[in-house]
Amino acid sequence: MNKITVRDCTFSYDKEHNAIDGISFDIEAGSYTTIIGHNGSGKSTIAKLLIDLLVKDSGSIQVDGLELNDENVYAIRSKIGIVFQNPDNQFIGATVADDIAFGLENHCVESSKMQGIIENFAAKVNMLDYLNSEPTRLSGGQKQRVAIAGVLAMNPEIIIFDEATSMLDPQGKAEINALIHEIHEQNHLTVLSITHDIEEVAGSDHVLVFDQGHKIMDGKPADILKRKKELIDLKLDIPYALKFVHALQDEGVDIDEVITMERLVDELCQLKSAS
Repeated sequence: MNKITVRDCTFSYDKEHNAIDGISFDIEAGSYTTIIGHNGSGKSTIAKLLIDLLVKDSGSIQVDGLELNDENVYAIRSKIGIVFQNPDNQFIGATVADDIAFGLENHCVESSKMQGIIENFAAKVNMLDYLNSEPTRLSGGQKQRVAIAGVLAMNPEIIIFDEATSMLDPQGKAEINALIHEIHEQNHLTVLSITHDIEEVAGSDHVLVFDQGHKIMDGKPADILKRKKELIDLKLDIPYALKFVHALQDEGVDIDEVITMERLVDELCQLKSAS
């Protein structure tokens, strides 16, 4: 069952060049989908189109069978939460608790129930001890945890992560990616992650590859990551394990006698899914 259906979607910022050019794809309910592509490929634009921050020029976007239009926009937005690249742009409250409460207030949650909800979702992201802290004084990873807690508190069915780890150091990136996977598995949410992190791609269920406003690849990570030359031509990275194999091959090692490329990619993807 598809949670999101996009058909022949087109959008232009300047009405001369299409940032999104006739893109179609499906996202299954409960899946973890990653979108990759170089800067300017249209990844973040499609995220904004899905929540109607930008309005498509043509085509169709459906969420749970509802067409994204003026009549259904608020019903669709109630199903979707989004975490942006820079969490500072999402902070509203003077404290972590205030920030998580902001979305609850907009959803008219009763004051008597609010504290329990705030504490519950702060605990889910390991930020319970920081409820009275100022968000601006937190580390980058902590800020993203607060942003995720604020989104989770609104009980969405879909979460979009728009380059949510790109500003973090390697440890912070690993922690947030692990948290995203944990949230996905525990809450059975549909996750759409726009990312440059090829290791995250390896652990997803489904991959979309964008280039210059077009969708040029669509499939399982194990199938997409085998297309080394095409990914490199798009200036996209490949997992370290594959780089290692290619380095051995360049040195004349007959890697097929040790392990096939297909098996290596399959095992890498299985390992990332299990971690």
